[in-house]
Amino acid sequence: MEREKITERVPIRELVRYYLRLGVLGFGGPVALVGQMERELVGDRRWLSKDEMREGIAVCQSLPGPLAIQVGIWISYIRGGFWGAWAGGWAFILPNFVIVAAMGALYVHFGGLPWVIAIFYGVSPAVIALILHSCYRLTKLGMKDWLEWVLAAAAFAITVAVQAEVALVFIGCGIVGVIYYGFLVRARADVSTTRSVLLGVPL
Repeated sequence: MEREKITERVPIRELVRYYLRLGVLGFGGPVALVGQMERELVGDRRWLSKDEMREGIAVCQSLPGPLAIQVGIWISYIRGGFWGAWAGGWAFILPNFVIVAAMGALYVHFGGLPWVIAIFYGVSPAVIALILHSCYRLTKLGMKDWLEWVLAAAAFAITVAVQAEVALVFIGCGIVGVIYYGFLVRARADVSTTRSVLLGVPL
């Protein structure tokens, strides 16, 4: 099946406008923000295809650092080039920096922010619901065959058992992916193509 791809460039001002809004109004942490980007940029704005979004998430998940910002920079680069990534990345990061720095200054000045903690207890159930919904959307986007479900189940079981994120789990899943999707699936596709060609050759 041919891979879906969108090649249109997005003006840098549109990237900046979108990521400024997401940086100010986005809640729920990296999973929720990535889910929101998938819903808005793939489904609503059509800035990129499902395949491009899936590959971007896969690449960014394998790197250290904040997932949502990495995915935002990835999208900005493939739609706006280097300067699009630079502008979109700063537009995404700057509101968070200003808000967190301001809250930190207030916390130090007043010796605590009990009213913020009270708001957190009220908002956290809604944030958890948002994260769960985003997990559901990303699962539909990312899980394509039985092996991915097996790897996800194994990684989940190991993480729960050791109560920590283990780097070797990510490395092991990556090695399995290289072997299966990089060699076995490709070899199977080559054999299928060869058979199709041979069947089309008259004797």
